[in-house]
Amino acid sequence: MGKIALIALVGNEDTGVNLPEGTYLRQANLSLFRNYDQYDVSLHAFLKSLKKLKLEPSELSMDLLVIAAVMYGADTRINRKDFAEDGWTRIIDLFIPVSDVSVWNNQKENLERIFKFLTGDIWTVIFRPRAGTDLQLSPRGKLKRYKMPYETDTVCLFSGGMDSFIGAIDLLESNVRPLLVGHKKSGDVSKFQKICGDALVAAYPLLSPQQISTHIAIPKTNLFDSQEDTERGRSFLFLTLGAICASVLNANSTLVVPENGMISLNIPLTPLRTGSHSTRTTHPFYFSKMQQLFNALNLGVKISNPYQYQTKGEMLTNCKNKSLVVNTETMSCSHPSGRYEGLGNLHCGYCVPCIIRKAAFLASEQQDKYPYRTEIIGHQGLSIAKAEGADILAFKFMVEKVKKNPNFLTAAIRLTGPLGEDVLPFIDLYSRSLIEVNNLIKQVKLI
Repeated sequence: MGKIALIALVGNEDTGVNLPEGTYLRQANLSLFRNYDQYDVSLHAFLKSLKKLKLEPSELSMDLLVIAAVMYGADTRINRKDFAEDGWTRIIDLFIPVSDVSVWNNQKENLERIFKFLTGDIWTVIFRPRAGTDLQLSPRGKLKRYKMPYETDTVCLFSGGMDSFIGAIDLLESNVRPLLVGHKKSGDVSKFQKICGDALVAAYPLLSPQQISTHIAIPKTNLFDSQEDTERGRSFLFLTLGAICASVLNANSTLVVPENGMISLNIPLTPLRTGSHSTRTTHPFYFSKMQQLFNALNLGVKISNPYQYQTKGEMLTNCKNKSLVVNTETMSCSHPSGRYEGLGNLHCGYCVPCIIRKAAFLASEQQDKYPYRTEIIGHQGLSIAKAEGADILAFKFMVEKVKKNPNFLTAAIRLTGPLGEDVLPFIDLYSRSLIEVNNLIKQVKLI
């Protein structure tokens, strides 16, 4: 199985790394902070947003941003079918310049384990000193420093989805004014981040939460000439953006990542879904390894998911301003589309997140006012012979499997990753989530 090398070039003075010929199947350079390079990773929008709020990241935080961008670049530009002999597992070496090699070498093993846990690939990270010292990585500029007018000790990741919207609402209802940090993966979600952000400002004018939403764009050309759509590593970039913001707000800040417990565990619904369908973007073990990293870097950031043991239906039911959720358009779908039919970006209606969302509205006895491309509850039925029926059929398989063998759920939960000795709270949470989904399935005609 051939290895792939991605070499980060940071700053105009960086000449890269000379690798022995024949060592790698393919290798490429990825440019960051090289203002003359058309292939530069677009980090400037994020830094500009920080500068506007008078936030100044440390050099280690900027290193972390570079690491996250390079990892995300490798994950999204190295196609699994083209570069993995088994069609999935890639072997990737990252060469990354940092401000303090000794500090990062101490985190090398943890980073590689995080990357492997998220993506299922084999990663090796090789650190080297930055070339040059005047790279202007942080948004300091020559402006006189003023006390930041926006004061808080809480960052809330803000995706435009219902879970993150509920998380922000519950904070504001508790008189906590979070800084909302979003990552615009594509135009499909940016609309909903704005809708949700505007709704919060209108509903809570005295607190008026600020929003940072940025798009970290990786060049599509001159980088392996390929693209990978699974994007297992995006969560590392998203958490990094939130952690950088949180690290400069207060000596001790909280990074809130609102996610219902079912999606957080994301148990493979069938034996065939272990790789391609099952992400670990908010898994408790992943969060524990990220917390270990943040602690080692002295960022002063604590990760929190207040909804780890709640179903999505319970999140909606217990939300402190339920009517705001119901009357604001959020996006939960894993592949929203409909623009070719002239419908704009809509929930598909039949993917895993859509099914869990519809089950949540049903469980909380609320009406989901916004349309789906496919309404799975209807007289026409849902064909299990087509792709649109695959996920609900997988849920049905899981429900029946647990009914026949209750111990199956314990084993399945443990297989998602280390969760400590006591998995009973996770079993209880997932069991309640399955009940919500099954109540929806009962109303769907499968044909």
